[in-house]
Amino acid sequence: MKTEKTANRFEFLISVSQLSLVSAIVYLFFIRQFSYFNDDWYLMYAAGARGPSVFWDIFSVDRPLRALVMIPAYTLFGANPFYYNLSAFLFRLIGGFSFLWILRMLWPENRRVTLWMALLFLTYPGFLSQPNAIDYLCHLTGLAAGMLSIVLTIKAIRTGTGSEKSLLYVASVVFGWFYLGQIEWFIGLEFLRFACVLLLSNRSKGTIWEMLVRFFRWAFPVFFIPGVFLTWRLFFFNSERGATDVDLQFTGVLEAPITFILKLLSTLLDDILDVLIRAWGTPLKRLSYEINSQEWVTGVGIALLILATLWIAYRASQKPEEGKSSKWSGWRREAIWIGLGLLVFGLLPVILVGRTVDFKNFSRYTLIASAGAAVLWPLGLSYISNVKLQNIFFGILIVSASLTHYANGLMHARDTKAMRDFWWQVSWRIPQLEPGTTLVTHYSVAAEEDYFTWGPANLIYYPESAHKDYVQPTIYAALLNDETVSKVLARTRQEYSNRRSIVVYPNYRNILILTQPTPDSCVHVMDFNQLELSAAEDARVATMAPYSEPEHILLGESFHTPPVIPFGDEPSYGWCYYYQKASYARQMGDWNEVVLLGEETHALGLFADDPIEWMPFLQAYAYFDNTARMEEIASFLTSDRLVAQQACQTLTGMPLTPSTLEMADKLFCPGK
Repeated sequence: MKTEKTANRFEFLISVSQLSLVSAIVYLFFIRQFSYFNDDWYLMYAAGARGPSVFWDIFSVDRPLRALVMIPAYTLFGANPFYYNLSAFLFRLIGGFSFLWILRMLWPENRRVTLWMALLFLTYPGFLSQPNAIDYLCHLTGLAAGMLSIVLTIKAIRTGTGSEKSLLYVASVVFGWFYLGQIEWFIGLEFLRFACVLLLSNRSKGTIWEMLVRFFRWAFPVFFIPGVFLTWRLFFFNSERGATDVDLQFTGVLEAPITFILKLLSTLLDDILDVLIRAWGTPLKRLSYEINSQEWVTGVGIALLILATLWIAYRASQKPEEGKSSKWSGWRREAIWIGLGLLVFGLLPVILVGRTVDFKNFSRYTLIASAGAAVLWPLGLSYISNVKLQNIFFGILIVSASLTHYANGLMHARDTKAMRDFWWQVSWRIPQLEPGTTLVTHYSVAAEEDYFTWGPANLIYYPESAHKDYVQPTIYAALLNDETVSKVLARTRQEYSNRRSIVVYPNYRNILILTQPTPDSCVHVMDFNQLELSAAEDARVATMAPYSEPEHILLGESFHTPPVIPFGDEPSYGWCYYYQKASYARQMGDWNEVVLLGEETHALGLFADDPIEWMPFLQAYAYFDNTARMEEIASFLTSDRLVAQQACQTLTGMPLTPSTLEMADKLFCPGK
């Protein structure tokens, strides 16, 4: 007996090692290349401006217990995204360990199948927010706590009476309240808890009545987890955020209950298909469009390394009787109900508040339901009698997951680089911004919220709060959308916004537009005094450009160096560095400096990918009657008709000598 118990523990350690190694290969490859994403910007700005206690104010509107994660995390890690990513990975791993532990306590004889379930849960390809580690640290901490809470419940049931049993139940309840306090829609995980209790109760001998009595006796202590939480959430807590306000979300249900139920069932079925089936192909297909064949070589290499790791571990640990599932078929029936229940109850809390699974923006809603998919796939494979075929199909699932996470990591690494390049260029171009400036940005990383812009801008220029009693950025922002265009054209005055205790005052009369028309373009500062529009410029930027005011740039001030966290080290000086410095010198009226910069780019053999970026140098050479350089630039610039027209208009409006004006006419205004 002791030898068998030791062997089981050793096998569990081998399984844990496989989970650790595979997940590390999947999630840590790009970890050093990640910075801030999405909500990370306002979280880190607010904490830097007011200290970690600001998280109480930020999360008080919807999920106050998230502060219990973020305050210690910020105290330990500060603003460094690397440590948040590492912590998020570790909590994801703990969740996977706990899930395996649960499965092994339920079906101890099915070691290979339960290992597969845990592997698929840990590497599930439908959850794509792992790199967004600062904001999602609470999600992954909560998931780990929830799984661990269920482990403790099962251990309490299997432990004899006494203080140990009581301590296990108490710990289970505490972890349960903690994980639900992180994310309320995680409550679907409670299905797994009570399903495990019911399953264990059903296995014991006795009548149905005795089984039910056992179930309620074992489950009674943990009824306090959802019971107390729901009582607090529904009757005492008042959410200020619509997406988490239960009363608001259920408004109108009683008015059209049939319509509501039909829509709910339709959405539930579609989301189940997303979680169970589409997750293994849809995200990978979407992400693969922007990855070239050379980059895929690395991704395939990672997938092959994972397969080799699993195969070696499988061959090393396999015994003659292993490779097949337990002869007891009852586990399959149990697994079917647990898998389907996790799918349904993992998604219902999300759907009931008007949300749905979306692999691009809302992949987080797959987290609980993914456990159901992870149970059902190996269960389905267990019906295949040929072990080699089982391994092949499981390998396909693992390869799909690893390639998806590789592509997702690569895209996030690219977004980080694009963000850093953008704001380093801004720092080269703009020494200081006037307080109260409202920025409108256009660059390759889509800005879905205003703090995607004012967050980095303030971290560079005004990292301290503008108000001593609450968080107020000094620089504001407006999204590049049709609503902003309308407000700018209508000359809308200052607005007030208070989001999560962060106060901003965007003013559509004080805008400065920063645009990067293509990934190969430099950052362009729109100046209503001299409009220069790339041929690839966004139509909304072009519409608002006449209202972009360069006087919000404080000339003659000392230049600000972006902090290494989160902007990384300063990039090497290429074309865009000289373009930014030349644009600034032109705004200062220092044509000598522009010419010097132009000569340096010429000596280095640097060229503009966007023809409009030749304009500062063209004007400087025209100012000094350097027609030879004008002709050189014309060979690049006149290939773009729109840019040539702008050059014609700009040069003919300058006080040039007759000969230079004639040359400008000849080069850029042939149809005039």
